[in-house]
Amino acid sequence: MITRKLAFLFLGLLGPMQAASAKDCLLSHATYREPRSGAIMQFRPLDNEPAALTAEVFSLTVPHTDTHLPADITWTNGKNSFPLGTIRHPCTDDDREAGLQDGSGLCRIWDGQVYALTGGGAEQLNSREATPAPKGLLLPDFGAAFTEWADFANANPDGSAWDAFTLTGCSDE
Repeated sequence: MITRKLAFLFLGLLGPMQAASAKDCLLSHATYREPRSGAIMQFRPLDNEPAALTAEVFSLTVPHTDTHLPADITWTNGKNSFPLGTIRHPCTDDDREAGLQDGSGLCRIWDGQVYALTGGGAEQLNSREATPAPKGLLLPDFGAAFTEWADFANANPDGSAWDAFTLTGCSDE
């Protein structure tokens, strides 16, 4: 219920900010921006990704730094599978002690379900390889996790982030 309410709030932001047409862009080539922090998600086509259930791969650019964080969207197994996103960074000793290191050797900043923001609200992201880019993406609890991450906080002392990203472009790669 909260997700749907947040989706309607963020949908109002999508119209005036949208610079790219979702009809003309596949998710694997899309660029999204989180308006409050300025974080950029740049998707790229899958090449030879190690996980069989990986559907999309992207990097997240941290504002006011040269940092590009590796990230992906995988699908759970089973009849009612759903997309799970993970954004990672190089681990610190504190991260390892907190149990944030995963099988990739990196540590999670954020992980959770990813939703497509469309004109009708938040919907489950499509699992097809040639998925058209939705107008926006909702990553519940991303804003809080990202704002608390030390590298973001140090580079953006007064910074904050929301959970919604708006489609801003499409790459030719």
